[in-house]
Amino acid sequence: MPLYELGLILDPETSPEDEAAALARIEEIVTKDGGEIVNKDAWGRRKLAYPIKKKTMGIYHFWRFNAEGTVQEPLAFELRTSDVVMRSLVLNLDRELVRKRKIERQLKAKAAKKAAKAAVTADEPSEEAEA
Repeated sequence: MPLYELGLILDPETSPEDEAAALARIEEIVTKDGGEIVNKDAWGRRKLAYPIKKKTMGIYHFWRFNAEGTVQEPLAFELRTSDVVMRSLVLNLDRELVRKRKIERQLKAKAAKKAAKAAVTADEPSEEAEA
């Protein structure tokens, strides 16, 4: 099962009961078909970078979970239709890690090529030393 990260910004004007109920619905969707939540990180109430629906504060939650790809559609529907959720983002971390490793390999190969070129030019005897 791939590893996902879910970022949520919840409406700060909702009651704690509504917030808990919305998070419970999301957790139920994730765990329904054998998914498991690896980590929950509640950042709490924070100032937003820009206003959303004329609100400048939001309640931040970040979760990491393992789930099958079939969880994406019902989860996206719940996040879109929930009145409590102002913004959300789901990332497939497996895909992101593969992308990061590919970029690191490319940078490493480029650095090795540059170092090899520098070594070749340093090993060449200069024309002044021969004269």
